[in-house]
Amino acid sequence: MGQHFQKILIVGGIVIGLLSGLAMMVCSLLKESIPNVLAPEERQFAFDYVIVGAGTGGSTLTSLLAKHSNGSVLLIEAGSAFGLLSRIPLLTTFQQKGINDWSFLSVPQRHSARGLIEQRQCLPRGKGLGGSANLNYMLHFDGHGPDFDAWHQLHNLSDWSWAHMGPFMAAATAKPCDMYEIPRGYSKLTEALDDAQSEFTHKPWVFRRSRYNIKNGLRHSVVQQFLQPVLKHSNLRLLPEALVKRIQLSSSPTLRASSVLVGLKDADNRELEFSIEVRRELILCAGAYQTPQLLQASGIGNSTTLAKLRIPLQLHSPLVGRNLHDHLNLPLFVSMGVVAPSLNQRTLLSPMSVFNFLSSGTGPFGNFGVLGHVASHEEPSPFGITFFGAGAIDEAALMSISNFKAAAFRALFPRHHNASQEGFVLISSCLQPKSRGSVGLLNKHMRRNPLIDPNYLSHEDDVACTIAAIRSAVKLVTSSSLAQLRPFIHWPKLQECSNFGPFERDFREQRPSDEYLECLMRHIGLSSHHPGGSCALGTVLDSQLRLLGVPNIRVVDASVLPRPISGNPNTVIAAIAMRAASWMLKSELQEGSRRQ
Repeated sequence: MGQHFQKILIVGGIVIGLLSGLAMMVCSLLKESIPNVLAPEERQFAFDYVIVGAGTGGSTLTSLLAKHSNGSVLLIEAGSAFGLLSRIPLLTTFQQKGINDWSFLSVPQRHSARGLIEQRQCLPRGKGLGGSANLNYMLHFDGHGPDFDAWHQLHNLSDWSWAHMGPFMAAATAKPCDMYEIPRGYSKLTEALDDAQSEFTHKPWVFRRSRYNIKNGLRHSVVQQFLQPVLKHSNLRLLPEALVKRIQLSSSPTLRASSVLVGLKDADNRELEFSIEVRRELILCAGAYQTPQLLQASGIGNSTTLAKLRIPLQLHSPLVGRNLHDHLNLPLFVSMGVVAPSLNQRTLLSPMSVFNFLSSGTGPFGNFGVLGHVASHEEPSPFGITFFGAGAIDEAALMSISNFKAAAFRALFPRHHNASQEGFVLISSCLQPKSRGSVGLLNKHMRRNPLIDPNYLSHEDDVACTIAAIRSAVKLVTSSSLAQLRPFIHWPKLQECSNFGPFERDFREQRPSDEYLECLMRHIGLSSHHPGGSCALGTVLDSQLRLLGVPNIRVVDASVLPRPISGNPNTVIAAIAMRAASWMLKSELQEGSRRQ
């Protein structure tokens, strides 16, 4: 068995190596083919709209301004094009820790991550055209109306109620032909989960099979949906592989962004710096970590904090970098006694799996393996349960992208060495966590990573909420609909949690103590990679996403979210960009009318 498994790993390594090599070749070609790149002789030019960051918000906004504005648009991106690996859904994780990932780490966590090396979470963020939309797991979320209504009710943001945002969410959602939904018959597990709903009609639970931003078996991100169709527009220029280092403000007659200082490395890795003038608006789309980093590095933030870093103050905005929120997941492995089939080495290296993907974009390579999810929006603790159809988890691969200690990984996935293991991973999370963290600076240099403290599980309500999610997940797994799959929950036997169980009776009755579940959360909980809130509407920004005190700076990314989104935020960010574009184009039209 050991020799057979070793052969599988060798073959798998060869396949992945070939794909990686091909991806690097394609990535190189794509870099050369990006049109409308800002030429050296243009680098002192001014632009009406300067957009920093080509992620979901930046790509969507660029598309709309390039199409409908009379002004000139410059899109600045620190990375370049993504390669082939980003288009193959199942190989998404191989992008992490690569050239298209900023590869951030959190600061050591006080209340969680005790089973992770140095108690630090891996926090991947996309670097290149498409940003994290080319690094994420492609899951589509329709939006949850009460999320937006809460912004209106709790933060007095009337323009952001569901009545206002619903049409933008619909416009941001890809066409059905550009999406892929896991079919009922995809596996025995999806069929069983569909059937299990009838057992819980008294519960506010709904199981939905996953919908992906995938077309013809390939990732269909904001790059394909929005950015590519406008890349050759005459009013658009792109500046890839360039880092915005500082925002320069002028105070005549009022405070406004006048230019940005950009750093670009030449062939000899020497940094060239130059300024680009902002005629009309500067739009920050650098994400929940780097937008507040750039603002603070530019002297826009808490005056006391900036003084300690010896950064000259340009604007006292004390809540820049505060209110950081994210979802925290607790994974649990469930083995099955039947062939579903599940994701494992045997399935992935099957000639039929490769043939199905190459011929029709179907099979395990044509999605990421997340089969569906259950959500309960019942207050006060709305929660989510996700079903990841993986039976065998590769130790080296997961430890690289999760930062797990070896003992924690092996306790969580005791059968990881079995190449044909059937099973799935239950992922429980609190949809509206109350814990809040921050984004700070080590120093003023943008090439140094920000200090990111998500502060997971600092609020006790998040613990209670996640426990409710876990217990609901157990009810689903032990339902009669799933009994035919012979599921078995492998409660992790972590030494640090041994005082709380699980004991033999807990195994039989599937009712480990709350203390044990909390211990698991604080040791092996992982980030969902849904950061937001660090430049929030209503505190840092006005209701039209403009920086309070500097009205020609707008922010259009996840940092604007005052509260968490009850799901994956990607489509929500695209809708926010559409909302921002509508205001900007309306303002441009009004300015044109006044001139006439």
